[in-house]
Amino acid sequence: MRCNYCEKPVLDASPITVPGIGPAHAVCYQTRLISERIFKGLNIAQLDDIQFNELSDLVLMERNSRLPTAGSIDNTFGIELF
Repeated sequence: MRCNYCEKPVLDASPITVPGIGPAHAVCYQTRLISERIFKGLNIAQLDDIQFNELSDLVLMERNSRLPTAGSIDNTFGIELF
């Protein structure tokens, strides 16, 4: 069996099976995801500017909600955007 990305044999080289594609090296698959800007099935490169900005805001809100605030143990009520 050969890797569908680099065409080298996958046996003895940490092979994985990519759904809809077939056998591949784990490194080759991760490299493709990064080069095409795909995360968890979401192709970020295909988003228009409005969708990309909304995604960016959502990620920033989630990041801020996970950061501990000074003097606060419970941070479930104060989600700060900026």
